[in-house]
Amino acid sequence: MASALLALANATATFTVAGQGVTTDPETGNVVPVEAALGYRLFLKAVDVDPEVLPGVDYNATVFEGYVVEPAALDARVGIGTKGVLSFGGASALGFQVLKARMGYGTEGALGGTLSTALGTRIRLLAEE
Repeated sequence: MASALLALANATATFTVAGQGVTTDPETGNVVPVEAALGYRLFLKAVDVDPEVLPGVDYNATVFEGYVVEPAALDARVGIGTKGVLSFGGASALGFQVLKARMGYGTEGALGGTLSTALGTRIRLLAEE
């Protein structure tokens, strides 16, 4: 089922997550995990940073809150600290870090499952400037 917010999607995000296997870094010779890119469409809005709600986040930072709407279910590998690239229409891309994902009632159970299916997965991102 598609998110009810799909028509309002205003951003695209590409999350960088661990893929399968490892590779050797040619510069250092270190073994590192293979990375995978996951693309999503989102409905986001910028919110003010409240230091009581987000302690440790610079109050001048840009925080975006909203929903992952296509696909509506967020991959389990995306969680707090996951980094990626966010773009709004033709604007230049911003780096970001996930502050919170799957908020509130979660994605299971009567209420959480219904909200996740109807709206998508809630998410909060910190733009890296």
